[in-house]
Amino acid sequence: MTILVPHKPDWMPATVDDYHDMRFLAVLAVVALAWLLVLVLSPWAVRVCRRFNMVSAVTERSSHIKPTPHGGGFILPLVVVPLLLAVTWVWPLPFKGYLSVLALGSLLVAYVGWLDDRHELSASTRLVVHLFAVAIPLLLLPRLFDFMPLGLEKAILLLGWAWFVSLYNFMDGADGLAASQAVAMGLGLAIFVPVLAPAGLLVAAAAAGFLRVNGPPAKVFMGDVCATWLGYLLAGLFLLGVIDDTVNIVWPLAALALVFAADATTTLARRISQGYKPWQPHKTFWFHRYMALGRTHAQLVARVALLNTALFVCAWFGYQSPYPMAGFLLGMLVIIAAACYIRAEEKARRNG
Repeated sequence: MTILVPHKPDWMPATVDDYHDMRFLAVLAVVALAWLLVLVLSPWAVRVCRRFNMVSAVTERSSHIKPTPHGGGFILPLVVVPLLLAVTWVWPLPFKGYLSVLALGSLLVAYVGWLDDRHELSASTRLVVHLFAVAIPLLLLPRLFDFMPLGLEKAILLLGWAWFVSLYNFMDGADGLAASQAVAMGLGLAIFVPVLAPAGLLVAAAAAGFLRVNGPPAKVFMGDVCATWLGYLLAGLFLLGVIDDTVNIVWPLAALALVFAADATTTLARRISQGYKPWQPHKTFWFHRYMALGRTHAQLVARVALLNTALFVCAWFGYQSPYPMAGFLLGMLVIIAAACYIRAEEKARRNG
């Protein structure tokens, strides 16, 4: 019985009879360990946030109805980074140097996020650190596109990666939303680029464990320490995933990120066109507008999970077809349909 997977790494069994392979079982054990550690340590993370008086008050911009600790997501980088470094050097993962620098760079991003959660750093300080953390692994990343000068490629990737760090943080505005998105993107990476499955599954498992305290109704918010870390690490892993087969992989992976990328990017563009500063706090993301229709945090997370399932189907269709971009374009249609639904509901409420 053959299991059909693209780019099967040598630790992944080719048939059911090979499932006794010790390295494969070890990968599953490490992934399970990440989930269990975050699951068990999450209540402790809540207590740490309370001890440091890191509690978000209820404001006009907030989506919660009572003061809630924030910053509890610090437990994810503490668990995932050591395990990621371990699997990087023990298992036959590609580009060990890049992955190691990526893992260490993610700690820098997480640390600055922790400081921001506690002391509210300036936007310029955070941006400088994020650009630095992105630039170092980019130097180790092989060339992806032959049709543009290398310097231009690196500049585009630098800005795009840094933007994904920020947008992931922007989208952490509802109970369990950013954690469930990390589960979806980690699983998607593992499926489309199995050679990076240990890394993708580590992120997905840790995020799933954190839903114990972050899922609706949240006992703690993940905070900048985790949201920026997730954006940084997931973007870095996705870029590594497209190296061997850029044309066929870049579009499916881009489709998997559409929920967050489309929401944050279109909202920012709209606000800039209206004269607002990009860093000015607001409550007008598409997911905010959906919740303003009277939907709960749990309903939002369920609908986003449904969207991500549809995007995965689109991505898989594109990957299997001669035109990989087709899956991404179908995914865009899914996102546009969701936006049209929200606008129609808003119009109905205004006229209602």
